[in-house]
Amino acid sequence: MRQRTNGGRVNGFALIEQIAALLAIGAASAVALPQLADLQTDAEGVALQHLAGAASTAMLLNQGGCLVTGHQAEPGRCRPVRDCADVGTLLHGGLPGGYAVQALSLLRGAEGHCRLVHPASGHAADFIGLGAGN
Repeated sequence: MRQRTNGGRVNGFALIEQIAALLAIGAASAVALPQLADLQTDAEGVALQHLAGAASTAMLLNQGGCLVTGHQAEPGRCRPVRDCADVGTLLHGGLPGGYAVQALSLLRGAEGHCRLVHPASGHAADFIGLGAGN
């Protein structure tokens, strides 16, 4: 609504100007939204890769501790690992929710390829599994 002041100037915006501004904002949002969705997918993939790296590191550290103890289970040093899914016992706080490990049995001292999956996104990443402990 436009109002005239004492000097004859018009203040405010016309309805058509407001509609044009809303259409411009809507068009910009429609262009930006798919790009934001791609960022979410990329972030999930990167998080999965980092978790797989942490799983490999945890397996390696545990095997080192087991070699020191002669593969005797000892808290904080050597935990038995007979399956890829045992990596959850090696990670501080366990395996985060929403992730799963495909089961693969591991012999003591043997190396295997394990797979970490994020079912919600369909992403998967491999990590090194090492059998350890008695």
